[in-house]
Amino acid sequence: MQANIYNKWGNSWNNNSCHHVGDVYSTTNHFHGSVSSPGTFKGPQDRLEEFVLKGAAHDAAERGTNAPRCYPETREAVQGELLSHIEHSKAKVIWLSGPGGAGKTAIMGSIADRCHAKRWLAGGFFISVFAMKVDRCSKRYLIPTLAYHLFQPNIPRLPAAILSAIASNPSVFDKRLDQQVEILILGPIRKVRKNADVSGWPKAILVDGVDECVADEERHFETDQDRQKSREDNHREVLSALIQANSDPSFPFRIIIASRPEQAIKNYFSSLPQGAIKEIFLDGKYSPKADMKLYAQAMLNQIRVQGGLPENWYSPAGQALRIEDVPRYWAQEASGQFVYVATVIRYVQSGPGVPHERLERVLNWRKSDALNPFSALDSLYTGILRTSPDPKLAATWMRTILTYGRREEIAWYIAALLESSSGETGYLLGALSSLVRIAKENGEPDFHFYHKSLSDYLELVILKG
Repeated sequence: MQANIYNKWGNSWNNNSCHHVGDVYSTTNHFHGSVSSPGTFKGPQDRLEEFVLKGAAHDAAERGTNAPRCYPETREAVQGELLSHIEHSKAKVIWLSGPGGAGKTAIMGSIADRCHAKRWLAGGFFISVFAMKVDRCSKRYLIPTLAYHLFQPNIPRLPAAILSAIASNPSVFDKRLDQQVEILILGPIRKVRKNADVSGWPKAILVDGVDECVADEERHFETDQDRQKSREDNHREVLSALIQANSDPSFPFRIIIASRPEQAIKNYFSSLPQGAIKEIFLDGKYSPKADMKLYAQAMLNQIRVQGGLPENWYSPAGQALRIEDVPRYWAQEASGQFVYVATVIRYVQSGPGVPHERLERVLNWRKSDALNPFSALDSLYTGILRTSPDPKLAATWMRTILTYGRREEIAWYIAALLESSSGETGYLLGALSSLVRIAKENGEPDFHFYHKSLSDYLELVILKG
């Protein structure tokens, strides 16, 4: 039986269009159901792959080449600390926390790349409500996907042990996460570790965006409070499953969890024994202003080269507003939110008009409330939104897409439901390319939002009317 399991795994390794080994992920999207004919027996690996979300891997094609990463030579302090904890820390769980827009996902993306290069990456799952797919923000696929990522050449015998566990427990994918962790991960690891040298095994599992895990989609909720409770319950279940794995003496990996510091998540971590986790909070300690200035300077120079503009082309627009150093000004305005500078740069690169006009426009969008750290970002979003021919309708459309676009409907269908005339999507949202992508490079309709903070902003806009 073991030879057959290994043969199937070996064959899947050689077929990159369908399967994955280690950190090499397929470009095939996750699908529901089976393509096999009625009555055809499905083996353990076929069953596992039905619950594997390949698009949640750090280097998945679904996340795209522009998936968040740290700009070179930025966020080095926090990345160094995380890598040091992976290699040396007594704490086996690290919680990377910080407000929306602080750069958590970019840091996790870069850490995943660096762990992969060092052969440290055991697996990862990037939860994302902005991926516009139900699967990417559902807890259902987390544990099977992490188990699948353990199918690595440098963890001998573990793939066969996982498939054997599925064969013995065919209903595992319908069980709670704590049961899935035990059956799919801990049990197989215990079985293999009895006679194994784990010194060559990978070191880390990364789970990003736990706060973006949504309420149970298949349930009907009477009130928003019921939906929020389900969402928070799912956050706790995900965290509990990861802590359960970490608490087992046989589990050899460090786990890095990234999320906003939402109250339910903070309360859960606070309930754990002292020293059970190491928290890294993204604050001024990690010099975000210096990193943001470096990034803004580099991107403004890139715009200069691409547009054939003169040296320091952005300085006159800043000086007209008594801004001596534009990159430093943006870094100060951002209040620690990398998303602010990233959105500013995207707007100057791709907004309506020529670069000089876009720059002048964005420099005039000043924050209205010095006490609100999100004020500058809100003002920026408001300014960009006003470049649409109908800002109010554009906000409503984007909020609708964010609410319903995670379901199985594809972009052209959503657009068809919203449009009253052909081409209205481009007319209404085309000027907002720094906030939302409405088409792929091949022209195929597609909705991709660049950051979760936009959803928070749109909620406020619609509430205010």
